[in-house]
Amino acid sequence: MYEIRVDRLALVLGDGSERVFPDALASGRANYMLFEALVRDFAGLEKTTSSDHKDSQGRTYEQKAYEDPDLYPKSKDLFRCSSSSTFGANNDGPKIKKFLENNDYEGALELCKVKGYNKNDFYVFTNSGSFKTSIPFRYFIVPKDALLAELDSEDPRMISKTTLFSMIQSKVVLV
Repeated sequence: MYEIRVDRLALVLGDGSERVFPDALASGRANYMLFEALVRDFAGLEKTTSSDHKDSQGRTYEQKAYEDPDLYPKSKDLFRCSSSSTFGANNDGPKIKKFLENNDYEGALELCKVKGYNKNDFYVFTNSGSFKTSIPFRYFIVPKDALLAELDSEDPRMISKTTLFSMIQSKVVLV
């Protein structure tokens, strides 16, 4: 796991003055691109299409956010790790739901693979869900095969934070 201490989000204006936006980092809408860019910068990745990042060998990385247990100790252990097109009323959400209602986990998993999992080589997990600067920004990278082996046994769109954290072998403080 990599840790980066984040102090604040500020916009420096042309006259040198600074405007600080304390709530912007907690908003998924506001922090999505910022934390992707930060991961690319520290991990040596590049922006790409279809996935969030790619490395110099062309391998692809999808970035997913979770709520950090240090900030949200009562948040659910399971969180979404599949493509957004597999949830809710979006595109294939109803198809996945129908597979699961019919106890066809394998059918749901296969659709999740086609719509997202098979398009990525690695997954980057960040604690940027409802982020607050009172803790460091944290990220870690998991190979796709390790992710697939640990998906929730009832819903292949979900994974356990506890299971993911158990894969972490060391911590590196970057800033």
